Amino acid sequence: MNYRLIMEKYLLKDADRKLLSALDGQGRISINKLAKKLNLSKDGANYRFKKLINEGVITRCYAEINITKLGYMIGKVTLQFQNIDNQISEEIFNHLKKDPNVIWVAFCSGRWDCVFGLFVRDSYEMQQLLNNLYEKYGKYILLKEVLIEPEYYRVNRGWLTEKKEKFISKVGGKIEINADELDLRILEILTNECRTPILDIAIKLKQASSTIINRIKILEKKGIIQNYYLGLNLKKIGMEFCKAFVYLQNPSKEEYQKLVDYCLKHPNVTALSKMVGSWEMELEMEVNNFDEFYSIMNDIKTKFKNVVRSYEAVTITNENRLDYSKFLQISRKI
Repeated sequence: MNYRLIMEKYLLKDADRKLLSALDGQGRISINKLAKKLNLSKDGANYRFKKLINEGVITRCYAEINITKLGYMIGKVTLQFQNIDNQISEEIFNHLKKDPNVIWVAFCSGRWDCVFGLFVRDSYEMQQLLNNLYEKYGKYILLKEVLIEPEYYRVNRGWLTEKKEKFISKVGGKIEINADELDLRILEILTNECRTPILDIAIKLKQASSTIINRIKILEKKGIIQNYYLGLNLKKIGMEFCKAFVYLQNPSKEEYQKLVDYCLKHPNVTALSKMVGSWEMELEMEVNNFDEFYSIMNDIKTKFKNVVRSYEAVTITNENRLDYSKFLQISRKI
C-alpha cells in the first residue's frame, strides 16, 4: 500500500507557518510568549498549536542534546542491499530500531538503501554493533560505509517564513562526562517531548519543581541541551527529506568555513555534518521535490567549485525519528 498516495495533504496556511517558525528552535516557549509573538490571544495560539498536532503535522517537540558531553562519539553507517525483499527489509529496519545505540535509522532511494546514526563509547562498541548486524543480515548487504561524525549542526527551518531568527545547535567536540543520573532522566523526558510541564517532570522524577528548573538551566548553560526543535511530518505537508553526501577537494580552512556558513544559512538546509570517512560532509534538506534539491545542490557546487568535488544524493522514504530514550536509559545503568 502506498502511504504517500492515500495520505491527505495538509496545506500550511501563513498562520501555521508563523507558529511553526516561532516554535522551531525554541520549542519550550510558553503559550503566553507564543501568543505574543504571533499577535494572538492565548486561546487562539493554543488552538492553532493543538490543531497542528491533531492533524499530524507536528509529531513532537524535542530537545537537541550534545551527546559528546555525555561521554559518547557519533557514528554514521550507510548500507546498499542485495537480493532483498520487503520482509527482510522490514526485519533489518526493526532490528536497527530496537538497538538502543542506534538513535536514527532511515531507508532511502538512491545509491544507498539505508542510513543510520549511532552513539557509542568507542570504536570497539561500534564494531560489536556492526558484527551483530552482519551476523544476522550480512548476506543481504552488498556495500557499506562506516564514518565518524565529529561535528554536527542542526538549524531551524528557514523555509517556513522569510524573516527567520537562526538557531544553530552544535553537537560534537571533546568527549567528556558532564551529567549525573538525574540529568539523564530529565534529558530522557525532554528529548522525547520538550514541552512537558515542569510540574509533570518533577512529579515523575520525585523532585521539587525548583530542582528541575535549576537542572534544566544548568544543562542549557553547559551546552548539553542545545535548542528545542519541532518534529514535522513532511509527507503530510507534501515535502521531501533529502540527504547529500558531499566529497570535497582539500579546501583551505577559510574556504571550508565559507561553505559551512553558506549551507547553514540556506533556508532548506536543516542539518550539516562534518564527517571523517569516504566523504567529508553531509547535508540534510527539506524541499518541495527532488528537482528543488538537485537545483540547490548544483548551485552550491557552482558557487564552491573549488571546494566541492562531487556529491551523492538520496531521498528518505521511511525513517524512524531521532530516539534518545532507550540510549539514555542504558546510559543511566552504566
